[in-house]
Amino acid sequence: MRVFIATDLEGVGGVLLDEQVGGSSPEYQRARHLLTQEVNAAVEGALAGGATEVLVDDGHSSGFNFIYEELHPSARYTMGNPRPEWLCGLAECQATFFIGCHAMAGTQGAVRDHTMSSVHWHNCWLNGKLTGEIGMWAAIAGHCGVACALVSGCQKACEEARSLVPDLETVVTKTALARTAATLEPVGKVREMIQQRAEAAVRKAGAIAPYRVSRPVELKVEFNLTGYADAISITPGRERLDARTIAYRADTIIEAFRLL
Repeated sequence: MRVFIATDLEGVGGVLLDEQVGGSSPEYQRARHLLTQEVNAAVEGALAGGATEVLVDDGHSSGFNFIYEELHPSARYTMGNPRPEWLCGLAECQATFFIGCHAMAGTQGAVRDHTMSSVHWHNCWLNGKLTGEIGMWAAIAGHCGVACALVSGCQKACEEARSLVPDLETVVTKTALARTAATLEPVGKVREMIQQRAEAAVRKAGAIAPYRVSRPVELKVEFNLTGYADAISITPGRERLDARTIAYRADTIIEAFRLL
């Protein structure tokens, strides 16, 4: 079984603050290490569960967050930007994990909630359903026939994932209190839980139904400012609905996502 691991940074245990998610601060460098070690735990668990190949996607911001020399030697890694597709390589796999993910924009009591861009996006709807990055990941995986088997992040992110795929495994890396506050689990415990749940996720992946959305697909994005909507060129598949909202329509979730 091939396993695809998508990653983000905001859901990693111990990550709470602005200076941890980018820039050149010592706190960001520490957060990179925390992310890399959670990835390693997920890879180790996947292999123990029977995965024959693991591909890991560095999905936060620049796509260059992993500490290369610390990465598990038995997986392959996609890093850097730009890329031809979000989640490159997912379609060739049979199960997927999302490590370090966060809840969608507007989720009260979640750590660092946002959807795609804290600066540009306010809300997103997929076929009329308010949706975050977890939902888009699940829908793209479902289009490819890939089971969503594991999610890690704060408890709000895990709840969001289970609302879409009830049978997946989850790891609560921290219990959110507010956007930049949480009760943290010890770092060793978080990694141990990720490894254990990753192994269990691979073993049960064949019994998890992929998350599929109806076709055709509409992605509707409400931007934070009218100027961001002004900058979107209206081409076939795009419609401006109001001052801040653009609809992107296509036959599949993959094609709709390409319009963004």
